[in-house]
Amino acid sequence: MAVMNERLDLRVAGVDLAVAAVRRDGDDAPVVFLHGFGSTKEDYADVALHGAFAGRPFLAYDAPGCGETACEDLSAISLPFLVRTAQAVLARAGITRFHLVGHSMGGLTALLLAHQEPDRVLSFVDVEGNVAPEDCFLSRQIVTHPADDPEHFLADFAERVRRSPQLAGALYAAGLRHRVRPGAVRGIFESWST
Repeated sequence: MAVMNERLDLRVAGVDLAVAAVRRDGDDAPVVFLHGFGSTKEDYADVALHGAFAGRPFLAYDAPGCGETACEDLSAISLPFLVRTAQAVLARAGITRFHLVGHSMGGLTALLLAHQEPDRVLSFVDVEGNVAPEDCFLSRQIVTHPADDPEHFLADFAERVRRSPQLAGALYAAGLRHRVRPGAVRGIFESWST
């Protein structure tokens, strides 16, 4: 089966989305990947190259406000909105039962999705997920370093991450402005920390 890139035109909670996705179809239940803040679907696309996943159907997509997904109203984005988006993507893709993998923000989104629809989730992997606001360096930033201007907040946040002692911080910070739209940050972080 071939790996396909596609665009899903959806309307979620009154907001128009053009969701960028990558997927491979097949007969088995697919693995659905939900990326973290500052990540994109491309972080999972190479699953198609791993022998253990040979022929395994999968779906990964860019969350609203991230990557190549277009969202007409970035202020509508919140964790509940991300869950509703996941439900809409699954419905459009015709996926009824699936294995679920979420990372960080995607892990929390996946946890909420699994809680709402437990009969559809065959297995669940939470990669470095944050199940409580106090667990997350990212969501605390909205409180510890407030800024009225989304552009300034994201630029300052990226600079703090770049200077952090984590070795991958500079790499993460370098790609952040290309992977996340500033207008989406506040809604994600504030809903994550409430």
